Amino acid sequence: MRKYLLALALIVTSFFDASASHIVGGELVFKSLKGSGASSHRIGLNLYFDEINGIPQAEDLTVNLYIFRKSDNERIGSVQAPKVGRKNITYANPQCGTSGLRTLFISYAVDVLLNPRDYSDPGGYYIVWDRCCRNRVIDNIRTPGDVGSLFQIFFPPLVKNNNQFLDSSPEFSEIQGDYACLNADYYLDFNANDADGDSLVYSLTTPVTGFSNRAVPNPQALGSSNYPVVSWVDGISLTNMIPGSRPLRVDSQTGRLSFTANKLGLYVFSVTVSEYRNGEKIGSVTRDFQIKVIDCFEALPPKILALENSRKQSLNNNSIIRLARTDSACFTIQVTDPNFNQLIRIKGRAANSQRKDFYILPAEFRTRKSNDTLTFQFCLEDCFETEDNRPIKIELIAEDESCPVPLTDTLTIFIYREKAANSPPVVSTSLTNVYINAVPDQLLSFDVLGLDTDPDSILLSAQGKGFELTKYGFVFPPKAGRGSVLQKFSWKPPCTLNVSDTLAVEFRLTDLRCEANAQTDIITVYFVVQNPVNNPPRVRTTSISDTISVTLDTADPVSVLFDVIANDLDTTQLSLFGLGRGFSLGEMQMDFLDKLGAREISSSFAWIPDCGMLGGKSERLFAIDFISEDKSCLAARDTATVYLLIKDVASDAVLNLPNVLTPNQDGKNDCFLASDLPPDNCIQRFEEMAIYNRWGNRVFLSRDRSQNWCPTEVPSGTYFYQIRYSSASYKGTISLIK
Repeated sequence: MRKYLLALALIVTSFFDASASHIVGGELVFKSLKGSGASSHRIGLNLYFDEINGIPQAEDLTVNLYIFRKSDNERIGSVQAPKVGRKNITYANPQCGTSGLRTLFISYAVDVLLNPRDYSDPGGYYIVWDRCCRNRVIDNIRTPGDVGSLFQIFFPPLVKNNNQFLDSSPEFSEIQGDYACLNADYYLDFNANDADGDSLVYSLTTPVTGFSNRAVPNPQALGSSNYPVVSWVDGISLTNMIPGSRPLRVDSQTGRLSFTANKLGLYVFSVTVSEYRNGEKIGSVTRDFQIKVIDCFEALPPKILALENSRKQSLNNNSIIRLARTDSACFTIQVTDPNFNQLIRIKGRAANSQRKDFYILPAEFRTRKSNDTLTFQFCLEDCFETEDNRPIKIELIAEDESCPVPLTDTLTIFIYREKAANSPPVVSTSLTNVYINAVPDQLLSFDVLGLDTDPDSILLSAQGKGFELTKYGFVFPPKAGRGSVLQKFSWKPPCTLNVSDTLAVEFRLTDLRCEANAQTDIITVYFVVQNPVNNPPRVRTTSISDTISVTLDTADPVSVLFDVIANDLDTTQLSLFGLGRGFSLGEMQMDFLDKLGAREISSSFAWIPDCGMLGGKSERLFAIDFISEDKSCLAARDTATVYLLIKDVASDAVLNLPNVLTPNQDGKNDCFLASDLPPDNCIQRFEEMAIYNRWGNRVFLSRDRSQNWCPTEVPSGTYFYQIRYSSASYKGTISLIK
């Protein structure tokens, strides 16, 4: 069953006669979009378009790209990619454009979601674009204006061995030239970049025509294992697609094209770059292009006249130079160029090494007259030195700004240079043994010291053997210094480690004097995982008793105060918190702050109970659990419980007041005493006391229970009292005898 791309439908567009010659070349694009959300891949086309011979109608606004399964050429889906870019090609030297050629670089692209299950065939897949027509003035193929171009890209399955397989096809760099000069050496970079770091191999291939033609310039592409290719004119083949004393060649490792053409004309060719992963070919992409060979004005290259050392001794091409550390490491280069006002650049490269520790001053110079002689300095840096008695091959290249490519002259020298004395760095630790027991959740700490006696700049770092340090929580950032560097190592092994596992960590000290000849010392520490251990925490309070009884006093509230202390012999995190049984500490206005810490932590408990906490009862018991808990691999806890009993003040509801007063100052029954009244509690509270005579007139009123009635100014007789509490009233008579 044919499967199509998610959310994409094949759009068949009507087309007009846009078959005029316009295709210079191009290639397809297939790129994995890692972490790009709704889209998984970018599919596109880079097209080189002949702006002079092509017509505007042939410049498509969108292109249809078709995807096929390689094993049976079954079409799997298609995408329509809109135009996203348009510009003229750039040249290595911007002044090298020619009025006879104008090539546009047009790019098309669309982001899509590919379902890996639909692209799991082991044979892989390919994308094609089939379009007519080629430039009608091409000289190395038959009937060029009547045949099209078919671009292909092959990509691997998106699933291998039940795992997602990520791959982006190689991407060619933009072309920086479209013409060459007759009988002149020419080169052009066709190098590609691979986002996955796969190995790339370049080869020349015959251009493919596909099934498009002048009558059907923009067909729906068909799948095939054997697409038709161009027909070469007599005398032309894959081995000399651009004929000459040095036919077209491509460097299989770098993708650099080179040739020396001996015939004017426009020549089409193709370059395929194949990608390999672990020795297996997983995909390829082909670029189709054409180059015009024209008759240029004769240009003469620059020439390196001489290379001299500090003793003014001339050095010739392929000279062998032996330098001691005390010898001067600078050389004088003289260059001439027959052209006036010509920019000359001097470049140097190590042909048999990755070394870059040399420099040229100035890097460029402009001639002021014909056959002007220019002087440059070529110098070796201190770190330039040879090993194993093998010389370093240096190529000194003088190049001008000729078109279409710079003309050059090269001088090659071989240099031996004595190594400088350099004491190796030494790394050590404060440990007495490189094998150390690692107990989960127990902190390990020691010093790592790096020394260099020269002293050079040094870098201290660490890496796990066979694992990333961050996987197990190791933290040891690199630290640089000069002569010496000290870094403390600390690690708390995670609880997820298995007993008897051994983790090896390499502590490295690198001498940074010379990057190419860096010296490194390594000491390896082995962490042997042990069984976790844990001393349980302990919690206690400063209360004199586990049960605290409090009688409420509305006039003088009572405070409950004590400290809660938690201890743990281990160094793991310790927590302390309180929980009420059946109630919340906050709701009962109990102040207690939960704490986190290590070794020992404490928190104060404070509470001022009131009548509202009795809930209408005469007494109530509150139980509070103070809990200490550690966070070790074998987590443990301890609990101290405090009971708080609050009681209401007992109150005798029966009044025991005198019924006779004799205010004769004998100290007996002189006054009606408020202290004889029942005390206040949470249930009832004194409100007022009033005394009335027999006619009902009030002779005394008090709302202060501390104020007594001493009847010194009223006559003898019978009086009535009325005492009112919040929940009850009391009445009675008093006989006053004077």
